[in-house]
Amino acid sequence: MSGGASRAVVRACVWLFVVGWALWLFGCSGLRQTQKARAGSAGDGAESVFTWAGEFVEADGRGIAPAEVTTEPQRSLAAKQAAKTAAIAGLKHRVSRLTVTGSQTLGSIMALNLSVKRAVEKYLQTAEVVHEQEIEPGIWEVRMRAPLAPIARILLDHKITPESVPTVPVADRKFPRDS
Repeated sequence: MSGGASRAVVRACVWLFVVGWALWLFGCSGLRQTQKARAGSAGDGAESVFTWAGEFVEADGRGIAPAEVTTEPQRSLAAKQAAKTAAIAGLKHRVSRLTVTGSQTLGSIMALNLSVKRAVEKYLQTAEVVHEQEIEPGIWEVRMRAPLAPIARILLDHKITPESVPTVPVADRKFPRDS
């Protein structure tokens, strides 16, 4: 490389370093402020509004490897993943029975509000695996646990409290049915 080209490369690297450092610095300070704001409002907001916000929910799942998977390591992995999927479905079922208002459960709110449903499902994907055990070759059992405080936070972020649930707008025209 010539002297001019190597200087240009060095300048570009220095420029990228400075810009990256500045972005990191400003990003981290914004993140700290967001975390402080959430920490300040989480304790008095979610847990005092919803009585179940300080609790955990657990569910078990059992998975069997599909017949078309023939090698043992793949069978074990497929069975474990199937067990986790079943446990997450169990968590979703238990969470959907939580009372939000006197007449509405989280399940009914999730049926009406797709954004809440997606946020809750995404959160449940991150549930902690408490116990996993291979019962016999190709069959796994998994127990998962998830705290309910983040679900309370999701509801509050969507302006849903026990006192007020946003109403769903009524369709102002009829839709034709398929014959």
